[in-house]
Amino acid sequence: MENHQSTIEKLITGLRNTDRETLVGAFEIRNWPVGSYLSSQGEREENEYLLLSGRARSVVTDAEGTEVNLNLYAAPMVITPNMARTSGGRSFVDIEILDDAAVASMPTAQLMDLMVNLESVREWGNDIMREELALKVGREWCLSALSARQRLEWFRQAHPGYETLFAHFHIASYLGMTPVTLSRARNL
Repeated sequence: MENHQSTIEKLITGLRNTDRETLVGAFEIRNWPVGSYLSSQGEREENEYLLLSGRARSVVTDAEGTEVNLNLYAAPMVITPNMARTSGGRSFVDIEILDDAAVASMPTAQLMDLMVNLESVREWGNDIMREELALKVGREWCLSALSARQRLEWFRQAHPGYETLFAHFHIASYLGMTPVTLSRARNL
């Protein structure tokens, strides 16, 4: 537990000491086995998550059953905020655990209350949303404007080290290409 608390503290930088203690204490830590889901597409979703150990992915499945990776997560990091992955309290995505993982969670309503009442928590939350928006806009631009090789270079810059952490078919899906196209881009 102590190790997980220090990981949470690393993820919530810039808070006043008392605010940091309040926020750290509000998270519940739970272990999740590989293959489990933090969230399921179309189901109720009312939590915020910090990935403390392990890896995960955010994925949608279309009507034909094709999966598209929207995000890849390698601990320690904040999982995409609830408001960016839900609508009307229902999840747009599945969040699949790819390794046994430790995850800190908190009800979104509780975090919103803390953000209203504690300025440094509000600033931290706003910074997380800005970072998420910048990543999403960068990925949209990447998918729309770049060649396969350029997409791979963008991925390497945006997600250093992920190329060795994630299966190439997950990376290919995230970059909007087939695994064969990714392989060719890697060999250029």
